[in-house]
Amino acid sequence: MQNNEFHQAEITKIIDINPMVKRFFFKFAHDVIFQSGQFVIIDFGKLNHTYSSRSYSIADLSHGSVIEICVSLKENGAATPLLFNYKIGEKLKISIPQGRFILPDNLNTESIGFICTGTGVAPFRSMIKDLLTLRKYTGKIYLFFGCRTQNDILYREEFEELQNTHSNFHYTPVLSREDWNGAKGYVHVHYNSIFQTKPNAVIYLCGWSEMLKETRENLKSFGYTRSEIKVEFYD
Repeated sequence: MQNNEFHQAEITKIIDINPMVKRFFFKFAHDVIFQSGQFVIIDFGKLNHTYSSRSYSIADLSHGSVIEICVSLKENGAATPLLFNYKIGEKLKISIPQGRFILPDNLNTESIGFICTGTGVAPFRSMIKDLLTLRKYTGKIYLFFGCRTQNDILYREEFEELQNTHSNFHYTPVLSREDWNGAKGYVHVHYNSIFQTKPNAVIYLCGWSEMLKETRENLKSFGYTRSEIKVEFYD
C-alpha cells in the first residue's frame, strides 16, 4: 500500500551521466528514513496521462535529508521529459519512501544475486552498500548489469571499487552493442553459470520487462521459487 504523505523537496544537484540519464539529488526539510531498495513518488501536479505521479527508486544509501534518484529519459513519456527540464533550486512534491522491494531481515542465504538493466541498477546500489557496509554480509553477492555500451554503465567506478575492497562482491557489467574486453551479449548467459546449479540464494531483478520475464522463467527452471525471486518492473 502506498503512503500518501508528501513533502516539498528541493533539487540541490543534478549530474548528467549521458544525454539520456541524469542523477537528481533532493533535499528535504528533515531527515529521510528508508530501507535500501525502496522508492519515492514524485507528484508533478498535472501530466498528459491518467496519473499525475511517477515512482523512482532511491539510488544511494544515506541517512540524512538528501536522497538521490537516477532517471532515464523516455522521450515520449509523460513525466521524464518534464523532470529533465527542472533546474537546481526548484522544488517538487515527493512522497516519503515506501515499497517492499527490500532485503530480508534475516540473511540466511549463502549468496544474493542482483540482475538488472539500465537504471534498474539504482536500488541495487543502495542494497549492495547496505549488505557490505552496514550488515557486513559475508556470503557471495553477484551483480549482473546489462547495458548497451560502456557509456551506459552507471556507477561503474563505484562498483569496481567495491569489488576491489570486498572479496565476496562479484560485479559483471554485460554489453550487448559494443565490443570490449568484458562480458558480452545479454545477462542471461552470465548469470546462468552461477545460478543454474541452484545455490542457496535470494535473487533480485529490476529493469526492462522483457529481460525480467525471461530471467524469472530461467530462474524458475533452475528450481527457484517465487519467494526466492524478487522483481521490480519498469519500462
